Amino acid sequence: MIRYTLFVFFFLMLLSCSNDDDSSSSSELSGTWSLINVSGGFVGLDHDFNTGIVVWVFNESSNTVSITNNNTDDSIEDLLPTGTYDYSIETVGENREFILDNINRGNFEIMDNQLTINEQFRDGFNFTFIR
Repeated sequence: MIRYTLFVFFFLMLLSCSNDDDSSSSSELSGTWSLINVSGGFVGLDHDFNTGIVVWVFNESSNTVSITNNNTDDSIEDLLPTGTYDYSIETVGENREFILDNINRGNFEIMDNQLTINEQFRDGFNFTFIR
């Protein structure tokens, strides 16, 4: 009887578990994100942006992102000018990669209302956004 009870207990525990390892789902990407920091690159850039200077609005139903870029300093990396671009997310091994305008922009992660796109694997930049 004890074995049966233990078996049922462990079986119910297994059923109640969920896969929380994926810190983001695609629906978490929808909405408005402000670029707040760009760092890295060959020269070791580290620049903070005020919220609202560079804004990305993701539309998951059309897989587009509308970028409003009000950065007037051309010497500071801000990725793309104002416009609407196609995007996709591809899973490669353990990594989720962000494809923007048919260019792989790097690893993609959302955690605690912070979006990070990291292209430092090729001496690129690390882009940090918040909601």
